[in-house]
Amino acid sequence: MRTPIAGLLIALAATEATAGAWPRPKGETFVSLATRQSTGARTLIAAVQDIRSYNSIYVEHGLTDRLTVGLDAGQGRGPDEQVAAGLVFARLPIWSPGDHKVAADLGFGLLEDGVDAVQTRVRSGLSWGRGFESRWGGGWLGMEASYEYRVPSGDSAVKADFTAGLKPTDRWMTILQLQTGAYPDSDPIARLAPSVVRRIGPRTHLQAGGLAPLAGDDAWGATLALWFTF
Repeated sequence: MRTPIAGLLIALAATEATAGAWPRPKGETFVSLATRQSTGARTLIAAVQDIRSYNSIYVEHGLTDRLTVGLDAGQGRGPDEQVAAGLVFARLPIWSPGDHKVAADLGFGLLEDGVDAVQTRVRSGLSWGRGFESRWGGGWLGMEASYEYRVPSGDSAVKADFTAGLKPTDRWMTILQLQTGAYPDSDPIARLAPSVVRRIGPRTHLQAGGLAPLAGDDAWGATLALWFTF
């Protein structure tokens, strides 16, 4: 189960900027097209904004057996506000003790939130993951944390996501993610993002889920994403 679990964990970036601890196989490309609709959630990118709709694209490509490169970009809109963000990144595994996988990544990008001037983003991240077997099928645990510095504002942003997933059959997966973030001019945010994933083709999956606030935010939402691997 290790290979399919690795691919699924990497694909968890469908709705936010996250990266799994396993490298994408050389020559393989993963694409996620996602949309999130909510009652008025902060985006976990520009947390001061009241964003009701957020559409994103996330791409990963295995440049070598160890080096994965990618793109994470999105655009959000609210009643009176909007945000656009993009970031390119590279990720390398750095430690593999037993069944555990640890990887580091570095990314550069831009942010336009309508509040400050266009910001240059420099982001470093660390990911951990571990697959397991259970009586209900294969599963995985993961953590993705990042620190982002923005120029010229000098602001910084910290984000950490914690994920548990289970694959009871070849066609279905269940995912529970805790998303947290601390952003400039904003209280820390924590929310739950449960979802189910259905395989609808040999290399295509459909993900449907929700967003439930825990702290720093009172908005509820729903997400929908298509995953492609080729």
